[in-house]
Amino acid sequence: MKWQSGKFQLPIMTWLMLLALVGILGLSTVQLSTKAHAIEGDMVAQALQQGKPTIAEFGSDSCRTCQEMSKVLNQLEQDYATQLSVAHVNIVKEPDYAKQYHIMLMPTQVFFDANGQETWRHMGPLTQQEILDALGIPAGKS
Repeated sequence: MKWQSGKFQLPIMTWLMLLALVGILGLSTVQLSTKAHAIEGDMVAQALQQGKPTIAEFGSDSCRTCQEMSKVLNQLEQDYATQLSVAHVNIVKEPDYAKQYHIMLMPTQVFFDANGQETWRHMGPLTQQEILDALGIPAGKS
């Protein structure tokens, strides 16, 4: 009797694993075929149009580390307004940004030079000095 119940467990598990695999493959096919589209009113693109080194912060209000980074970036915006641009992006409220800019974790900072070319990406918190160094801006308020 033990072997009879065991005969049916393997096929059921096999079918479940096969269904899971088909589901995963089906989802990845959908994701791969989805094309990124331009975001209307793209705040990152607007910040880049200012012709200054730019940091784009991708996070959310519910993320504690993101909240701390927002404080650092807000202070940098005040102190270095003539030398850099900052774009704050809440990817929970604006999920298209996560797709468009390939954001996987929060917070993620994407650094751009004055020509709008991406120069570096970082995930996690940064200090003001680390941000200034990454943007090539000497310390000292403008």
